[in-house]
Amino acid sequence: MTLKHPAAALVALALFAMQLTACGGPRTGRVSGDGEVVYEDPQAEETVTTHWGSTDLQTTAESLTQSLLASRWIKDASAQPKIRLREVRNFTDEHIDTKGITDKIRIMLLRSGLVRFLADDANLDAVFAERDLTETATRRGANKLLADTDYIITGTVRSIRKRTKTVGDVYYQVSLELTDPQSGEIVWADEKEIRKLTTKPTIGW
Repeated sequence: MTLKHPAAALVALALFAMQLTACGGPRTGRVSGDGEVVYEDPQAEETVTTHWGSTDLQTTAESLTQSLLASRWIKDASAQPKIRLREVRNFTDEHIDTKGITDKIRIMLLRSGLVRFLADDANLDAVFAERDLTETATRRGANKLLADTDYIITGTVRSIRKRTKTVGDVYYQVSLELTDPQSGEIVWADEKEIRKLTTKPTIGW
């Protein structure tokens, strides 16, 4: 490489530097694609639209979990109650993944160390399939333990949506109930209310 071809020298030097970087182990920094993508705080308040969002899910799960843990049925229990989460039904006018709500509540309750969870409808098939591989004569007794639930959690999500020419208002109500499946008694219930207000955007709603 001579000084008569400075451009070629610069290209060769850049390629050599890239090879050294590749051989030096994992690279740090940002690799960009076609558009700008950045990481943000997952706990940051999300107000992109009035539709159900991440902040709604997080605040709902936090509020209802803390309320349940403070109830005497959990706080004063002599032993960790066994709980099964049932379906939280969506009665709103939009698609809401209610499984996301129950999953987050389950995680928070388990982290508290105050309760135990039994498999719910979503993964019972997998539980039974696994047992089919290992159980023979003890199967009935094991299934009895699986059905030995102290409480079940059920719930609903409802919304009321109103609009004028300039304002949109959405009200969400998420209700949960803790029920004794043997007696049918509802021993705890609480709700989380959310209201969102938006003004008309420049293009439609």
